[in-house]
Amino acid sequence: MFKKLLAAAGVGGAEVETELFTPGVQPGGVAEGVIRLRGGKIAQDIAEVEVEFVTRVEHERDDHEGVRDMGFGRTWVQGPFRLEAGAFAEFRFGARAPMETPITFYNGRVLPGTWVALRTIVDVHGAVDATDTDPIGIGALPAQHVLLEAVERLGFGLRSADVEYGRIRNSTQTLPFYQEIEFAGSPRYPQLTQLEVTFMPNDQGMSVVLEADKRGGLWSESRDVLDALWVDYATLGQRDWAAELHHRLAGLAARR
Repeated sequence: MFKKLLAAAGVGGAEVETELFTPGVQPGGVAEGVIRLRGGKIAQDIAEVEVEFVTRVEHERDDHEGVRDMGFGRTWVQGPFRLEAGAFAEFRFGARAPMETPITFYNGRVLPGTWVALRTIVDVHGAVDATDTDPIGIGALPAQHVLLEAVERLGFGLRSADVEYGRIRNSTQTLPFYQEIEFAGSPRYPQLTQLEVTFMPNDQGMSVVLEADKRGGLWSESRDVLDALWVDYATLGQRDWAAELHHRLAGLAARR
C-alpha cells in the first residue's frame, strides 16, 4: 500500500510504496526490491531516499527495561530530486544485510522473540520524514546452523531469542547490539540451568559466546559463567562441533 508523505503546507503530499523481491536473506546477503513514489497535489523536494534494516532491541535505562526499534545497515538509494505533482518515480535497490544482523529463522523454524524488517526512509524538504517498513526473514548462516544444531544435540532445548543493546567485552562486535539465543538446560549438565549463545560473524568466521547460568551449591550462589570460541568458515566441516561444545560446557559446569 502507498503511504502518505506529509507536504509542507499540510495538503496533497506524495505517497511511497516499497516492494521486496527477496522475502528473506542470510547475514551478508543482499535484499533487493523497488521503491515507488507517487506525487501528490503539490511538488515536493526529496533530499534523499534510503533503506535500512531495523530490529527490536531491549535496553535498560535508569533501572527500567524497555524495547525500541533500532535501524542499522543504511543504504543510499536516490536523491536529491524534485517530485512533481502527480508524477511517478521508481527506484530499484539492493541492500546488504550486515554480518551481525540478528537471525529470525533456524532449521526451518522461526526464532521467537526476534524481528527484523527493511525500512524505507524518504527525506522530504520541509516535511516529516516518511517511512515504509516491510518485515524480512533472516536465515541462519551455515556456521550458525551447525553450532545451533550441535547445542541441541547436547540436549539443550531452544526457547527464544532476543536482541540486547550494549557491547560484549573483548569481542569483534561492530553493531550497538547483539542477539542472544536462549536454551533450556540439558540433563547432561545438571549444574547449568540455562544457556545463551551469541554469534559475532564477519566475512571470514565468527566468534561464539557461551553464557550459562550455573546452579549454586551449598555454600555458593548461582552465577553466570562464560566462554568463547572462534569458528573459521574455511574449516567448518573439519571439526566435531558437538564434541568441542561438550568440552567447553563441561568446563563451565565444573568451574569453581
